[in-house]
Amino acid sequence: MRFRTHKLSTTLVYAVALTLFMLGVFALTNAGIDPRAGRVGDFDPKDAATACFGMLGLYHSIAIVFFDDDDSEKTADAATDAHIPRPADSFTGFVRQAWYKVLSVGPIFAAFCTASVFIWHSFAEFPGTLGTVWGDYIASPLPALALFFLCWAATNVGFVFASIAEAFNRDLYGLFLAAMIVMFLAGLGITVSFFFLPDQPTGSALTVAVIALPVSLIALLGARACAIVRVSRYDATHPRLTARERRRQARFGHQNKQHQPHPDGPPHDMLRDGEKLLMHFHGDRTPEPQMLIATDERFARASILGSDRTFVLEQAAPGQLAGASSQWVQGDLVTIAHFRDRQDMRVVGGNPEQSRTFAEAVTLLARTGQVRR
Repeated sequence: MRFRTHKLSTTLVYAVALTLFMLGVFALTNAGIDPRAGRVGDFDPKDAATACFGMLGLYHSIAIVFFDDDDSEKTADAATDAHIPRPADSFTGFVRQAWYKVLSVGPIFAAFCTASVFIWHSFAEFPGTLGTVWGDYIASPLPALALFFLCWAATNVGFVFASIAEAFNRDLYGLFLAAMIVMFLAGLGITVSFFFLPDQPTGSALTVAVIALPVSLIALLGARACAIVRVSRYDATHPRLTARERRRQARFGHQNKQHQPHPDGPPHDMLRDGEKLLMHFHGDRTPEPQMLIATDERFARASILGSDRTFVLEQAAPGQLAGASSQWVQGDLVTIAHFRDRQDMRVVGGNPEQSRTFAEAVTLLARTGQVRR
């Protein structure tokens, strides 16, 4: 999902566009015009509701296609060296999006389409049979509620398979492809069921909807949670390079290995005379590796320029330290040191287990003044 550069207004724009499109399709079919050919008399207006309800089911079940995302860099200056790691493509972006952005697509799409069906019914040539979803649509709120729940559930089903695909597309392409195929097959099955929805008794349709919605929500939450865990584990062992890093490696080759952090600690010039190192953590997702360093005199973030050279980017007094945390932010591991009366210090990348250990140790140091042994 391309939500990193778009707000929820993106979902609203797509929902409005889908609503207007379906309104046009219903107007044509209701007038006896086949939208595919544009010829009068080729379509029976009695089937207008059936055809358009089926299209609603299809579009909701494959709503993920409106939010496709590829987070790899496809610029002309991207590195082509086979030895340089390439970032894994993301076809859904589920692992980087806030939960409310993902879960809002279904109800927003369903609400707009459900409301538009009232307009359909207002000028329909064949308003349906009483007691059915289509026949009761204006007379009772229950058909609209059933359609809203079913459209939302259809979106959830599509997102479940998209989550499964996201979980495996980095290392098990066969399972990724299978999940995508099953998603479209499920979309066809939902489409067929929506074809029959207008003629279904209102009570039966609502019962199915009330069952389908919570089941689909639970499945989506579970599938997305599993995808996040699996992708996080993969990304932790296969760090992605930014476009800048790939260009840097392509230009200078592997000579920049000399800039990697010293394996046993910070470079010697980092510490002042008599200063005692308490703990440190290395990040590796910036052009020059960075590190967080806690000593008995200060807490600092430094850039490592070589095996014996550092540049202090920012530092704080020990009394300002409030703790630390280890977080995943849009697929990247971020180790954050928190302070009182000043901004946080952040380092991107590194070993996830070491990051958590470092964050716990810094928090303990801030609270007790002691270093855990």
